Amino acid sequence: MTTATVKTAIKNIAIAVNFAHDLSEKFTGEQIFYVEKGRRFDRIVVESALYGSNNRSVHAFVERATGDLIKAASWKAPQKNADGTFAVRYNLATEEGYKDALEASNWSGGYLYAR
Repeated sequence: MTTATVKTAIKNIAIAVNFAHDLSEKFTGEQIFYVEKGRRFDRIVVESALYGSNNRSVHAFVERATGDLIKAASWKAPQKNADGTFAVRYNLATEEGYKDALEASNWSGGYLYAR
């Protein structure tokens, strides 16, 4: 890994953490969002704060190299399109992409489906 690659990855980890925090603020009292680090993708996890439940599920993945926000296919993997590319809806590394993703967001991740 080059120094530039490492710096980009660190920046994108921070972006993922900030996005999870902003989602928690948006849905205060309903859901708690946090990031679990992975090798290539960071997992944004949503945990229900209602009724004392601690059900966890994957909200989305953030690719470390690019900052792309990707819909989750399962607990361990992001969604791929039919051609094998990842189903990217927003790029959190850009100010516009971050803002658009936060405005469109809902607790269930429905805003990440292809339109």
